Amino acid sequence: MPGRPITDQQQRYYMSLRQKHPQKAAAAMAGFSTSTGYRTEKDPRSPSERRRERRHGGGRPDPLAELWDKEIVPLLESTPGLKPISILGELEQRKRPVFPALLTR
Repeated sequence: MPGRPITDQQQRYYMSLRQKHPQKAAAAMAGFSTSTGYRTEKDPRSPSERRRERRHGGGRPDPLAELWDKEIVPLLESTPGLKPISILGELEQRKRPVFPALLTR
């Protein structure tokens, strides 16, 4: 069960306590679980750095990247109020299944 994210200050405090105390005790004194202590030691970057990295990039590549400039932008320019489902339907009619699982529902 996820809890509250730790702060940079908690991590710094934990790392200073860790020099004199076992992991379980240092984590308890810093106010988080032993498993969070393991993760902190495995990846010593501050929590704010990890959050920043997770926010940008990551994940899978954009499935519409190759179609965006060639097909989707011209559709939006010709019909500004076009809805996303209409664009997917148009791409399906052109025999270009972008999201086959979504279009079969």
